[in-house]
Amino acid sequence: MAVDAALREKVEADILARGEVKPQDMMGTVSYFVRGRMFAFWVADGIVAKLSDKVRQAFLDQQVGALFQGPQGRGTDDWTRLNLQNKDDLEPTLAAVKAAYEHARGLAERRPRSKAKKRRR
Repeated sequence: MAVDAALREKVEADILARGEVKPQDMMGTVSYFVRGRMFAFWVADGIVAKLSDKVRQAFLDQQVGALFQGPQGRGTDDWTRLNLQNKDDLEPTLAAVKAAYEHARGLAERRPRSKAKKRRR
């Protein structure tokens, strides 16, 4: 089931209101980056966010998200698909996206990504 357009607009507005966010079309969807690190992207039935272990577990315990399964059915360690089916899902989704943004921004501050790859000798 596709995400309700009004819910998606609210989540997108919240994401884009944050500093340094850059949306990018990627893999047939819109992904969001901060300081070169992707922190969220849309899927057909919701949004997927990269969360720290502690935050991800809290969302899983509250049953407002599930571990993201990629197209090949493999799970990922830190990507969480968030439920966004009705207005009751909006508040926890916004909280998760905020946490993902802060997590990615913090990682970028500690370990900035270099555009130049180091050559191995």
